Amino acid sequence: MTDLTDKFQKKKIRTWFSADERDHYITMGEICRIRKDVLRTDVWLDSNDAHSTRIWVDKLRSQGEFVYYKDKQDPPPSGSNLVDNLFALCIQTKFQKEAYERLGNGFLGIDTTHNVTQYKGILLFTLMAWDNWGHGM
Repeated sequence: MTDLTDKFQKKKIRTWFSADERDHYITMGEICRIRKDVLRTDVWLDSNDAHSTRIWVDKLRSQGEFVYYKDKQDPPPSGSNLVDNLFALCIQTKFQKEAYERLGNGFLGIDTTHNVTQYKGILLFTLMAWDNWGHGM
């Protein structure tokens, strides 16, 4: 298995460059910044966050994943009692669905956190089923 830790990457980079080259002295902060820039190109699919989210939703749906998406401008489903300007995104991958069908009847836990993005007031909910050994899935 490949070691992708920051320290391993830093050590590997230092073997590629001689001591008289600037890249030999790369810092952990620079490695983290570069990693974020690379990941951003894979995750941030449009400069407009609403468009980027819509692209992700369409991509996940085309792969057969369950996605419920309500933009702030979409009307809420009839009878749902959701407020008009609510943003909601629910994702359940095929793996998660299969795991829940196998394990979800014994225990289903929920955890929530907030401010995990640049947007204030966004809540992230995680539902978790226990496997046969009491570990969360």
